[in-house]
Amino acid sequence: MEINGPSSRLGIAVLLLVGLASVGYGAYSYDAQSAALDSTATVNATVTDTSVTESGGKTVSYEPRATFEYRYRGETYTSSSVYPGTLGKDFDTEAAAREELAPYESGETATAYVPTDDPGAAFLERERSKKPHLLIGAGVLFTVVAVYSAIRN
Repeated sequence: MEINGPSSRLGIAVLLLVGLASVGYGAYSYDAQSAALDSTATVNATVTDTSVTESGGKTVSYEPRATFEYRYRGETYTSSSVYPGTLGKDFDTEAAAREELAPYESGETATAYVPTDDPGAAFLERERSKKPHLLIGAGVLFTVVAVYSAIRN
């Protein structure tokens, strides 16, 4: 199998930078997600709005959003995170994203999970996203290709 990476020093440097940045952000996101899941307090929240955001270019994905208000240690907060961390879960179809929001109707009470070290970042579903792992994997791949290209040239 032949790997055709960049041949110029600049191209190799850019690919290496992209790879290392991807690994770094993926690790940061995984850590944020783990921290949010490891130490949470459970509170009652009132859902004020739900929506689905569309993102992507050639491949479109849909992310469910639920805005909710809650009180924690005497303070009132608002959040719109369904999942913990910086990289939420997304879906291939809008219908699947809307189905994920089915339990959260405007005006209804829901259980929210409040990270004790970041009370403004509550979320509704105690579920991990696979995105940090995918980002780390892609970053490792870019880094390996950059190192291979540097050695080859």
